[in-house]
Amino acid sequence: MPKLIKNGDIIDNPYNWLQDAGQEVTANSIVAAQKWLTEKDTIGNIAGIWLEAGDGVEFLQGVDLNQFDVIGVHFPAFTDGRGFSYARLLRERLNYQGEIRALGNFIPDQLGYLLRVGFNGFQFNENVDLEKALLLYKSFSVAYQGDVSEPRPLFLRR
Repeated sequence: MPKLIKNGDIIDNPYNWLQDAGQEVTANSIVAAQKWLTEKDTIGNIAGIWLEAGDGVEFLQGVDLNQFDVIGVHFPAFTDGRGFSYARLLRERLNYQGEIRALGNFIPDQLGYLLRVGFNGFQFNENVDLEKALLLYKSFSVAYQGDVSEPRPLFLRR
């Protein structure tokens, strides 16, 4: 069974990230947000949705996000920073409290920054050693700037 990092632990991946439109949708599926949007009345129960770079989050305004256990954000390349903004918007504007999972082509060096914007699940490509990646999970003990878990900058926390 594939593994991932969630909340600082390496765990078995309970969900199936559907990247091919022809794959069968089950209750453990994470489906493309655009597919869910067009088929939400007939798709049935799913574990969550995933956002492609360029999707944005505006179309989720007014949607009850509590119906999803997980919202994935796909990184087509580690240099594509849109996913960082999507996670922060999901947490701060849409008040999503569930798992936000980074999917795809991000790198372990980005874990600290991904945590700061609201990600708590990390499904790397197969070639990434999760044990080594976990060493970078909390690389900094203190951040000067505010983030989603502590919005006050350091000077206001004294």
